[in-house]
Amino acid sequence: MNKLKALIVGDFLRLAKYNLFIASVVVALIWVGLGLFLEPEQMVEFLPLVFFMEASAMTALLVGAEMYYEKKEHTISSMLISPITEIEYILSKVITHLINIMIILLLISVGLYFVNELVISYAWLLLSALIVTSFYVSIGLLLSYYSKDFTALLINYMFMMLIFLLPSVLVMFNVFDGKWIDIVKYMPSEVTLRILSSAIVSKVDLTQYLFDVVYLFVFGFIIYRLIVIPGFKKFATEYLGV
Repeated sequence: MNKLKALIVGDFLRLAKYNLFIASVVVALIWVGLGLFLEPEQMVEFLPLVFFMEASAMTALLVGAEMYYEKKEHTISSMLISPITEIEYILSKVITHLINIMIILLLISVGLYFVNELVISYAWLLLSALIVTSFYVSIGLLLSYYSKDFTALLINYMFMMLIFLLPSVLVMFNVFDGKWIDIVKYMPSEVTLRILSSAIVSKVDLTQYLFDVVYLFVFGFIIYRLIVIPGFKKFATEYLGV
């Protein structure tokens, strides 16, 4: 427990040192500022996308950026000769970014309450953020595994967002219809949006919500178990040139 606590503290210090936490706060304030130009009804329609961008896209990018800076600091190489396991290291990343996203979403929710008088179900929002963020931390780790430098990280990040969001956008503009809508419905992006939308709908469809949570949990477990955890040591030793 003490080792995990030390890792989490170190992660937050790096988020602060490299202004990654400040960047998250600034983006959150931009979303709140957007509420000044939209009617409450429009903001309600737009809010699931805001939560999606923060809990998924921003989380994945922050994890990737943090891993990049840890390369420069030789933190990863130090971990290899320490009593810390790769599972503890990865778990610290998950917990750190869970705490970070809770702070950011709380800031957005409180800000929009004062700007647009929007009332959000914080219990559903926090529960959904826990599930979604845990999944997208794995995506951020994968981005760092397959990015040689920060430029490659940004390119891979944009490519990931294109894959995740393009099908949803095409359905929105009626480019896809019929059976394609059913397929897109179970893309990770659509599942994420439905889960996060639970914070603002009047009544949550518990059956659909449970299905989406199980879907994302199983998908995330497979990524962690088969790719993220086994691939970490290879990623760390490649950096050392071993």
